[in-house]
Order: sequence, then C-alpha cells, then structure tokens
Amino acid sequence: MNLGNNIKQLRQQKNMTQEQIAEKLGVTYQAVSKWETNANTPDISLLPAIASLLGVSIDALFADNLMAFSDIHSFMRDDDVIRVVQMRGTKIVKVSSAVSPDEPPIEIAFPHNCNDRTQYFKVEVYGHIFSDSSINGDVVCHQTIQCGDINGDVRSNGDIKANELNSQKIVCNNITDCYKLFSETIECSGSINSANLTCDQITHKK
Repeated sequence: MNLGNNIKQLRQQKNMTQEQIAEKLGVTYQAVSKWETNANTPDISLLPAIASLLGVSIDALFADNLMAFSDIHSFMRDDDVIRVVQMRGTKIVKVSSAVSPDEPPIEIAFPHNCNDRTQYFKVEVYGHIFSDSSINGDVVCHQTIQCGDINGDVRSNGDIKANELNSQKIVCNNITDCYKLFSETIECSGSINSANLTCDQITHKK
C-alpha cells in the first residue's frame, strides 16, 4: 500500500524518528510503525496533521510515484508568485543553460499595457523566458530572459536581453542588450551592454 511506504519515506527525508512523529501526532510509536509496514492505517482524522507534519498534501500521501509528486510539491509556495515549470509526462524538465528541442524555452505572453494599478506580476520561471511583451513585476528566472520591458526586480541565473529594464535591483550573469537601463543596484558577474544606463551601484559578482 502506498500510504505506509510514503509515510516512511517522507519521515526519513525529514530525518525524524517514529517516536518524534508519534509524539507530535499524539499516538504511540508502535502505531506509526504499523502504518509504515502497512499492518494498519492511520485514522482518517489524522491525515491532515500527518500531511502537514511531513510537508506534503494529503494527495501526496497516497501518490503512486512519490518522487514525481515530491518534485512538483517542491515548487509550491503559499505566496503570490506565479511559477512556471515544464513537465514531460510526470517528470519535471531539468533547467540547463542550453536551449534544445529536448529543453525548449518557455514562451510567455503577458497582458499588454499592464501597470501596478491593474495587474502586477511576481513571476518565477524554471527555464528560459522568451516573451514579446512586457513584464510588470518582479522576475526570477533560472536561466536567460529575452523580452520587451521589465518593470520590477530581476534575478536571472543566465543573461538578460530586454529593450528596457526599470528595477530596484538586478542580479544576473550578463546584460547582453538593453537600450534603457534604470536600477538602484546591479550585481553582475559578466558584462553590461546598455546605451543608456542609470545606476547608483554596480557590483561585480563572481
């Protein structure tokens, strides 16, 4: 049965003993042991507490493939950020620096003419961003960004190519091409190529 096996696997990932689980749930460690060996199942009323303690959803407790479910769950946060990932089947596509047919970029169309009074986005993308529109909000990209304008803080593990950047803080490898760049601080490990640059502080980040 998946439930017992998943409880055991998740408990071990948390480096918790059966006794610690039992104490927090108000049951005996023998009960936890029986769950994990599938000799018994927890009372249904305990499932929300078990899931919360192990850091997963109730659905994950019953998942056929806990590894795939856990991968998805690791991206989930209880905040306002829009997160974008790619999956092939039940596997999350790994993020690499090279764009290829096996690892294509994520092309996103954001609403045109948005502003902080109508729509403001906080976006985190696990991949490359290619967008022909503007992003009005903070952006975290785990590879390169190529888009129109960005009005918000930017953190990229790769390069940034944008027509205009208007940020409080930018962290990236290279800014390869930007016509207008306004930022209070820039942390860059490579080069900054901009026709018009306004910045209080630029730090070379190794």
